[in-house]
Amino acid sequence: MSTVSSEVSATEHGQRRPVTVVAVALVLLALTLWSTYSVIANAASDFLITTLAALVLPSVLLATILAGAAVGVLAVGLLPWRALLAGAAGGLAVGLVAMAGTLIAYHQGPAVPYVAAVVAVTGALGGATAALRHVAVVTAGVAGGVAATALGLVAAYFQNDLVDLFGNQETVGTMAEAASRLQLTTSVLSGVLAGVVAFAYLRRTGLALPWPLYPAAGAAAGLLTLVATLLGWLGRLPLTEIVEDYSEFDAQIIYSRLPEQINHGMIVLFAGAFTAMILVGRTMRRPATG
Repeated sequence: MSTVSSEVSATEHGQRRPVTVVAVALVLLALTLWSTYSVIANAASDFLITTLAALVLPSVLLATILAGAAVGVLAVGLLPWRALLAGAAGGLAVGLVAMAGTLIAYHQGPAVPYVAAVVAVTGALGGATAALRHVAVVTAGVAGGVAATALGLVAAYFQNDLVDLFGNQETVGTMAEAASRLQLTTSVLSGVLAGVVAFAYLRRTGLALPWPLYPAAGAAAGLLTLVATLLGWLGRLPLTEIVEDYSEFDAQIIYSRLPEQINHGMIVLFAGAFTAMILVGRTMRRPATG
């Protein structure tokens, strides 16, 4: 298929509006915001509110950037000749919704305007990714990212049982080792799931895309996770400084989450890309011999 026809097909895909991906991404965002509200609303002091807000902010930003990208795809489908502007506007709308949810949960804490601005910008950046040339790849990456994030939420919900399954013997050492094994396993499985979902989505579109776009879609979940992690680090800088004034120990706990989140994002990125590459490789016809 020629480049022109591929671009036309991609545009048609965007105009068909992948409503299912958008709906699931928005549901994920709503659940994340509700969870954030439930956690912060029960805090008994300003110090605890600020600490919890700093810890949960990266999760809010990840759900926001995924939903922003999904809605950005819809916006680009409606206005393909203004792709960047339309995508960013669609993502900004999601960012403002996420910002409102964040303010409801965190309205009594310090540095509220800064945190709110970071959430809104994250949505706009997610929407802007929909302006990339192959919009179907963006949608597939978002679908994989939503699946990977959902798996992480399930693992977090059953964390106590899973930690015991991974060798926790109710001692500090075994608990730490079991938590580390669980985190690594969750990251790998999240990446594999992201790659499978991204590959399956692209195959269902029926588009004749070059094979490198499949691992790119598989890697998108990890890439968006890393972007959300970076924005989360920037967004919680003033919060961490406030926490540090109360307790250096709690501040160090917040700081220590950054390497863990970066490792998670990198594993999801490479596992997703490798999985999608293997899957598309199995579908490619071998040249005839003889």
